[in-house]
Amino acid sequence: MTRRPAGRCAALVVLLAALGLPAAGRAHPLSVNSCEEAKRINAWCEPAHLGYVASVPIRSRFLFEVLDTHGHDIIKSEVKCETCRKAIESDGYCPAHRMGYVHGEAYMSSITYHLAKARTIDPGTITCPDCRKHTQGIGWCEKDKVGIAGYFSVDDRKEFDELARAYSLLLAAVEKSSTCETCAGAMITDGYCRTHNLQYKDGAPVTPAGP
Repeated sequence: MTRRPAGRCAALVVLLAALGLPAAGRAHPLSVNSCEEAKRINAWCEPAHLGYVASVPIRSRFLFEVLDTHGHDIIKSEVKCETCRKAIESDGYCPAHRMGYVHGEAYMSSITYHLAKARTIDPGTITCPDCRKHTQGIGWCEKDKVGIAGYFSVDDRKEFDELARAYSLLLAAVEKSSTCETCAGAMITDGYCRTHNLQYKDGAPVTPAGP
């Protein structure tokens, strides 16, 4: 049995305040009543008690909340980090804070940042066999020069490679969540699991964090 950490929500409020982001600044709903819609918008499907990110099913509500799938409105003038300030202007990413910015909104995980930059697609309209296969997971179609992950696509190969790395981390965190939700959340955030006394960096545990 894993120990559920003291909510991501409290930590998120502190982080938002430090970066000049309003604590109630979520721009989009997280929960819907249709799992098909949840796949399209990276939301939590209430009837099935299941979340989706890039069409990947997530059973841990805690991990889903850590992934923080939708953008937050920000107060640009109060953002203190210079890298974040530049990222706001360029739809860029701040590695130090593991935060990306798209259209002036802040995204709290690499995977959701890259998905926010991607296009939403309708798998039912895709005729290319390779592209259609990729809607069931992730992949790059060399013929059509497009990368697809579930209901999302990107045309730039470098951007797709970054999305693929974030997707791999997502899969690893989902798998870890079946044994320890705290570790799974720490994998996404470069955080700390109090249950196992492990610090994570880039999805992998580093030396124990100490007594």
